[in-house]
Amino acid sequence: MIMALCHRRSGSVAFVLTLVSGVVLLSASSSARTAAPSREGRASLAAANRALRAGDCGQASSLFRDLALQEQEVEIAERATAVALSCGQYAAAASAAARWRTLAPGEDPPALLELRAELQAWRIPEARAHFTAWVGKGRTDLAKRIGQLADDAGNEATHAMLRGLELAPLRDAAVQAQLAELAMSAGDAASALRHAQAARAAGASQPAMAALQSRAQAVLGNGEAALAAAREAAADPKAQLAPAEVLQLLDREPEAEAALQALRNDPEVGVQAGRELAQIALERADYPVVEERCNTLLQEKTGQVTAVFMLGIVAERRGDEERALRSYRLLGGTAYGQQARRRAALMILRGGDKESGLRMLAAGRDADPAERIRAELAMAELLSTGGAPTEALARVKAELARTPGHPELEYQQAVLLERTGQGAAAIELLESLHKTRPLDTGVTNALGYTLADHKRDLPRAEALVREALVAQPDNPAILDSLGWVLFRRGQAEAALVPLRRAFRLFKDGDIGAHLGEVLLATGHKPEARAVLKRALAADPDNAALAATAARLVPGLGIPKPPPALEPATRTSI
Repeated sequence: MIMALCHRRSGSVAFVLTLVSGVVLLSASSSARTAAPSREGRASLAAANRALRAGDCGQASSLFRDLALQEQEVEIAERATAVALSCGQYAAAASAAARWRTLAPGEDPPALLELRAELQAWRIPEARAHFTAWVGKGRTDLAKRIGQLADDAGNEATHAMLRGLELAPLRDAAVQAQLAELAMSAGDAASALRHAQAARAAGASQPAMAALQSRAQAVLGNGEAALAAAREAAADPKAQLAPAEVLQLLDREPEAEAALQALRNDPEVGVQAGRELAQIALERADYPVVEERCNTLLQEKTGQVTAVFMLGIVAERRGDEERALRSYRLLGGTAYGQQARRRAALMILRGGDKESGLRMLAAGRDADPAERIRAELAMAELLSTGGAPTEALARVKAELARTPGHPELEYQQAVLLERTGQGAAAIELLESLHKTRPLDTGVTNALGYTLADHKRDLPRAEALVREALVAQPDNPAILDSLGWVLFRRGQAEAALVPLRRAFRLFKDGDIGAHLGEVLLATGHKPEARAVLKRALAADPDNAALAATAARLVPGLGIPKPPPALEPATRTSI
């Protein structure tokens, strides 16, 4: 399957603005740190700021970079780096950061931001060289720095840079623990196991590493080893949920539910167990149980936010829009705020008020470029999901004209070309992106999957997907792609192996649709029906899944939520 944009980690601009704390992006004169440039420089600075205020990220980034290369001022190079990173213009950002590093040798911020720019452009060899040189200068606090890079540049690219890198400073216990978490997040459980074992040998927390090892073993399907590590981790009162988490990864849901129920009244993890129990019920569309469990969570302060969000989803599926919107509006500023806003916007758009739905996701007037681009992507996804993919595509193309070459915008353009029936154009764009970013596993997988879905050059499609799988061997989206390309090549029985594993790891509607279709094609009708029913329960808004289920198993559906139960208590969140 093509990974949705929300599954592709996009870097935050927060790190840039923290490091470059004196840079004010939209003002040529308000930064006290900015020294006066030359007469020509002042004209260029004014032009760059005009472009930035007009939303022309490409022009602004180029002008700022050129100005940084011409002037001798550190502050201008700082500003050029921050603007280009915020705009997703990573070549300009790397160039400006390199200039900053030249003007301020030995400082960490320019070196780290140059490294981040390389990672976000998927220039992995260059990033590895920069990282090696930076570490070689005796830098400390490496675990924290690697974690920050992963947050800003994405787990997958950061793991790709560090995978197999043998440097003495990386042998530290805290660094190995960080690398283990990074590998798990990047879909590489075997590497996570190796790093966790090295971390334990170097003195890292035994329960913490046992918990990580249990997840890695479960992802790999090693049930006994996973449960043994989980029981070891559960010796820590704060890690008692480890066995239940492993049981869920092993697709042993009844046992996981029983383990969570046993912990429901535990003072350390009881509320977290309650949240997991509510989520399990929601994913199997057992709505009365969802409401019962959420009403209990409403009585516990740390469980209220989760309960309100899940009750909003149940109300939405019941068709009670007023109650759903009321729940979602309560969640602003919480961990569920963004998800709730997007669900509310989609409801409003489907109700016929497109402009109000879009306004809910629009960036504020004072938003920085990165925030504005994220908002544009969210609005495009809203339009596409809401039945207007052509308008969504036009919106992304318009933003690309202002922000040329932005990786996430280009990726979303390819997705929307496919959704609007322009498969040949989508493949052409993905071919171009793959040529530019050959190590970007998301692009490599998307190209292989799209070729297979259109039954074009199937041997190459398989080779591309397997190439992506080498980098991320446990990524469910890539496992699904491998299964689908094998099915397209007439190897249906072989396709079941990666498809079953993908669905065990991620109950996604697209994966469920593929697995259900291949199961039916190979004569596994009861399993196909069970898979499609479970996928519909977990992902009922997936139009492609619903169409596949209707075509393959007419009449199959999920239970409609019964009339609402009244909340046990009211909450003020």
